[in-house]
Amino acid sequence: MGLTGTQIGLCFQSYWYMWLTNALAGLVFIGINIGVAGFFLKKFIAKKQAHYAEPPTVQEETARRPFSASEISTHDDGAMSRASSRKSRTYFILNKQSFFYIFCIVAMYPGASEDNDEFAESTLKALNAFRRRHTAEPLGVNEQLCEIAQRWAEQMARTGKLEHSPAEMRNLGRQTLGENFSASFQSELTGEKMVRKWMKEGKRYMFGFDGRKDTENFTQSVWQASREIGVGRARSEDGNWWYGVVVFDPPGNIPNQYSNNVFLPADKA
Repeated sequence: MGLTGTQIGLCFQSYWYMWLTNALAGLVFIGINIGVAGFFLKKFIAKKQAHYAEPPTVQEETARRPFSASEISTHDDGAMSRASSRKSRTYFILNKQSFFYIFCIVAMYPGASEDNDEFAESTLKALNAFRRRHTAEPLGVNEQLCEIAQRWAEQMARTGKLEHSPAEMRNLGRQTLGENFSASFQSELTGEKMVRKWMKEGKRYMFGFDGRKDTENFTQSVWQASREIGVGRARSEDGNWWYGVVVFDPPGNIPNQYSNNVFLPADKA
């Protein structure tokens, strides 16, 4: 039994649609490959040109030697710069042309930022710097405490709720750990940023008296009796929120013990 004209037309339509879809996908794939190949080809050509270039000029030799005290120019971000040589201008043009590819790589891998070990180190450094100002002993990082903090940071990242963990989650058998937490929307949460936010609460704290809810992050951070911390950080699934958690052992914010554990800054004592 032969095919009708309508059936033959549908077959041709299906075949044409499949061919067109495959052709478009192939063109996109070829375009990406050409772009990546062009990027590396430009790097290769620039390297070859630098190899066969004429001897460096006096300005280029000056640019290569170490900075002198009179040449250093400090920007807001603390970086040092000097007038660029011809070679640095060449690399600037290359980087400008390949900016799109670099942007795509960064967008594909949003986790390329401060990892959690670095986050813990920067948090510890910031906390101890402020504790010195309040004549409190420096803290140390404890791996077991970090596991506790990390679990709760991941829990908040899943639920989107910024709240204290249940007491049983941070109970070591002898006492419940102290806990501070913070969150950041659409910008990476760093250890220094988190600690500075807590320390701003000190402007509201009345030294010599028990603390309040709106100053408990500050008082826990500089609590004299605390000796170790655990640090955790997690990011929400949509990538918009960062959550940070620090647990303290021994805990702070104990009623009637503030005057013996939270001291005025050394310059105001």
